[in-house]
Amino acid sequence: MVDIQLRERKVKVKLVYYGPAVGGKTTNLKVLHEQALGARRGQFVSVNSTQDRTILCDLLPLRSGGFRGYDLKLQLVAVPGQAMYSVTRRIVVKGADGVVFVANSASDRWQENLKSLQEMVSNLVTHRLDPTRIPLVFQYNKRDLPDVVPIEALSRALNGRRVPEFAAVAARGEGVLETFRTILAHAMMETCRQYPALQLPPGQTVETWTAESIRAMFGRERLDAPAEEKVLELGESDLEEDTLTAPFGAALPLTLQIPTPGELAPPGAAVVEGGAAESLAESYAQASAELGLVVDDLREERDRARLRLDEVRRALELATAPGDTDIQERVRRILRVFVKAAGADGATLWLSSGESGQVLALPPLVADPLSRTMWGATRLQELREIAEPILDEAQASPSLAEALRQGQPSFEAVAAVSLRSAERLLGLALLYFGPHAALPAPEALVHLGFLARVLTGPLEAFAAREASSSADRLRILSRPSAAAVASLLARLPPESARRQRLGLSEVIAPLEAPGVSLEAERGASVFGDAPLLRFALATLVRQCEAAALEHGRIPEVSIRVDDVPSGVQIQIAEGGKASVLTVPEAGPDLADAELSVVHAIVALHGGVLVAGRDANQSPHFSVRLVTA
Repeated sequence: MVDIQLRERKVKVKLVYYGPAVGGKTTNLKVLHEQALGARRGQFVSVNSTQDRTILCDLLPLRSGGFRGYDLKLQLVAVPGQAMYSVTRRIVVKGADGVVFVANSASDRWQENLKSLQEMVSNLVTHRLDPTRIPLVFQYNKRDLPDVVPIEALSRALNGRRVPEFAAVAARGEGVLETFRTILAHAMMETCRQYPALQLPPGQTVETWTAESIRAMFGRERLDAPAEEKVLELGESDLEEDTLTAPFGAALPLTLQIPTPGELAPPGAAVVEGGAAESLAESYAQASAELGLVVDDLREERDRARLRLDEVRRALELATAPGDTDIQERVRRILRVFVKAAGADGATLWLSSGESGQVLALPPLVADPLSRTMWGATRLQELREIAEPILDEAQASPSLAEALRQGQPSFEAVAAVSLRSAERLLGLALLYFGPHAALPAPEALVHLGFLARVLTGPLEAFAAREASSSADRLRILSRPSAAAVASLLARLPPESARRQRLGLSEVIAPLEAPGVSLEAERGASVFGDAPLLRFALATLVRQCEAAALEHGRIPEVSIRVDDVPSGVQIQIAEGGKASVLTVPEAGPDLADAELSVVHAIVALHGGVLVAGRDANQSPHFSVRLVTA
């Protein structure tokens, strides 16, 4: 029975290779293990006798990738064929989702084939598995022997259900992949029939999925065909060859040899058999089979932990790399880390830049798929408010399905990961998943969120440089106008301003923002023009922020209002913390042009402006005004 773990988004399918002794069941699994790509196979485990005959079972885990958004793991199990291990065969077949019956084509093995098939049917019934409905494929192996039973005779005697059947020479790899491909397809068809949640959407078929999965696991569709040249996965080109460990890794086969009771007994001694011995053997077989699966799960968890540590290391290297890289290339590197961690098929990143944002796509994408429709563009705006990574699936929203499936490539889900500094959103990574991709489980989304925090640094550096260059451009443009405004204000008489009683706390309250702190008593008040005075103080704040960026500090500006004799004093100072960001190049010093306007406004209000710098070259300003 298929094991579905909804929260972890995992599906486990068990395929059992059954048949008589020395029929080629273990050989089938060995060939599949040898030919599978390293990232798709687990460790092949055999528990054998000292004569190298299977006594418990052979276990081969494979990963096909994704199915309907779930991570699909295949457990291939070969039963021992010798007569004395009937209990083990009965235990191993429990929970099978599909069966491959491997018959021995040798003429002298005819009766063994028939007896093994009868036993298999009986064992299926014992575990309440319908032998007339369970996915089944026949393989007639060892067709290279000199004396073999004709295929037609084997088919008439064994294949009463008229299910798919294949001739094979497993030792040479002939018929092995064709058999596996067929039982996989039939098992998944039955799974879709039993579980509506796993049914494929319109336009997608199990046959197409199976073909793609076989190519993903083995790099080809037939073992006698040349392997396709390795195509780098999306984002892999940016990673060193050994940087990221595959989920399974290139695990070598593990063979455990255990002496049987017959091998331990003295020569000529009878081996005691009976009900107690059979019960003990059944308990041992059950425990051992379950232990093998648990050990495989633990091994997978270990490999996943190693993989995530490698991803974190890569993210840290990227976050601390010199900041002279082109921003588009740096964004691509960030996206490649996310793509690798999530197993995504495509990615874009909305980058906050100045007043408007820009979208950068990781090839082969050239534009953001979510923006294909008006609904998608609106959803993109909503996603900019998220704090933690989220996953949206097409099946949950017709509007999302229209946006993701419109055009090529088509997608079935999108994960959004925000990259935020302490003050604002710097970027939004959108990770897209194709029809057959495994979607990230909740713990994987948490991991993406952690990577986002690590990778915020490079974007923060870009944002600082962009803010500094934007400020420089604005200053250059404002030099003539600032001088003209200052000249005009200087010629205006004091009574020209709209003088009214102003509470200073209300005047400066709009200046409070991330990185700008206020400290003012509500009672302090002056006579003057609120918009002009607020403009002057905001200009001084911008001067402090620009100075911080030029010296590689995170802007932290304080505004403090104090009562002084016959007046009030407003102190504006920059005291930002040292930043890990790359220090931007200092722009042209146009402070005098802006300060001339501030001087004129303060003078218009009958006040005095004093400017200076401390030992760290941090600017500070003091504005003294007459109280109302």
